[in-house]
Amino acid sequence: MVNRILVPTDGSEYSHRAMLTAMEYAKVFGAEIELLHVVSQPPTHMYDFTVKEYYPLSEGQVTGIGVKVFNATLKGLDTNKIQIKDKVVTGYPAEEILYEIKRDFDLVIMGSRGHRPLAGALIGSVTQRVMAEAHCPVMVVK
Repeated sequence: MVNRILVPTDGSEYSHRAMLTAMEYAKVFGAEIELLHVVSQPPTHMYDFTVKEYYPLSEGQVTGIGVKVFNATLKGLDTNKIQIKDKVVTGYPAEEILYEIKRDFDLVIMGSRGHRPLAGALIGSVTQRVMAEAHCPVMVVK
């Protein structure tokens, strides 16, 4: 049974496609969707020195970024009959997504650009890490 679906989004076309897929599942199962956007902010201390040019984003700026990302993800979709919540947080995307999954989600549906295996291994991938460490099924949409 699928009651809660997490859709991490960065506002890309891949995230839009993931949301479209999540909506199809939500209609079938009567599930709730949570859209999650993680605003990456660099740490203020790295490798024993201080990052001097770093200015943290205000809560208003983070919220504004989230609104733009959510609007891009939902653009052109009919969301009337589906319960959708949205949440924006700051941090490292993979860590924050995995933390959110622990809040009792049954399914994660996320987009991926589809890097080739070697490129993904060298670059690293939020999607790969989430797939490896999530306690629930993760569906990747291209």
